Amino acid sequence: MKRILLLLTILMLILTINACLKPDSIDTFSKATLTPIDVIETGGYARDVSAYGDKIFVAASAAGTQIWQDKTDSVELVFEYQFGSSPALALTVEPNYQLILSVSKDQGYLRQLNNDLSAFDSVYINHPNVLIWESEHFGDQNTKDMASSYINDSLLVLYNTDTDLGDGLRYTYLNRYTDPFEGYYYWEANTIRKYTGEKNYGIDAVGSLVASSHGELGVGLYRIESDHCDTLAITDTQGETLEVKFYENYLLAANNWAGMGIFSLNDSDSSLTHLADVEVGGWVKHISVWNDMAILSCGENGMFLVDLSDPENPQVDQAIDAGYTYRSFVAEDVLYAATREGVKRYHIEGG
Repeated sequence: MKRILLLLTILMLILTINACLKPDSIDTFSKATLTPIDVIETGGYARDVSAYGDKIFVAASAAGTQIWQDKTDSVELVFEYQFGSSPALALTVEPNYQLILSVSKDQGYLRQLNNDLSAFDSVYINHPNVLIWESEHFGDQNTKDMASSYINDSLLVLYNTDTDLGDGLRYTYLNRYTDPFEGYYYWEANTIRKYTGEKNYGIDAVGSLVASSHGELGVGLYRIESDHCDTLAITDTQGETLEVKFYENYLLAANNWAGMGIFSLNDSDSSLTHLADVEVGGWVKHISVWNDMAILSCGENGMFLVDLSDPENPQVDQAIDAGYTYRSFVAEDVLYAATREGVKRYHIEGG
């Protein structure tokens, strides 16, 4: 009898310890509704994704940079290209300029696309001596993220971040010209390096206002005009800030193990005020925004939706079991999740 009581005591102790080790549960209320559509099998880890019209652009790690076409009853791979020998990790598409920018482990690449965004423009074939920026590249092996700002139809500003202390935040002015004889477009680049004094991970831009994440040193806010960069604010965060995202008059920070932080911008966009933090059941690596919802990519913990309708009191809406998720992108009513299983698509409504 004593032996039985001893075993029961040990069992109760184990159950008590396990209960103490479990993370606190997250209350959710599912304001948005998500319905799985399909999974695009990219052949390599889908590290990043964008979508415009019927085209889906994927940084597919070892499989390279891909373009898929969404047809009525299927999704078809229409273009695939390997920049260099390193895996593709991130990409940005500027449909109005017909530009695609891809980042691999060695550096960043820029190419012009054709009119329907399904492949490189024919200027590469017909005029091999004027490949846009073919002999130059933006960033290097430590390039982490990029963002861009529209100036006019012939001028684009590209920002990219780097974890090298000697590089930091870089920005490049891309000027588009038209060949007077052949009529094709070509680009000239003027790269300006700006050392911000910190390691730079994620970046976002609205016009000349730029935000950058500095890991355990928080976030930075900058005003970049012409060849001058003003540091407006450097603000600490709760965790290791890996990504930033502008949302209306707020700045969202992906703080890794500490969840997401929310900061307000003052009327002159020259300072940051901390409003709130929200913890989710995962480490936040990337943020995208849909309506009043923040979509958090949390690695092996999938995704979480956070309601931002009251930025001072953000609420976790729901968890999405998408597998290991790197980044997300929303176009109209479709959520694209870049995962280790490919690109997972969901119909999203409500919110």
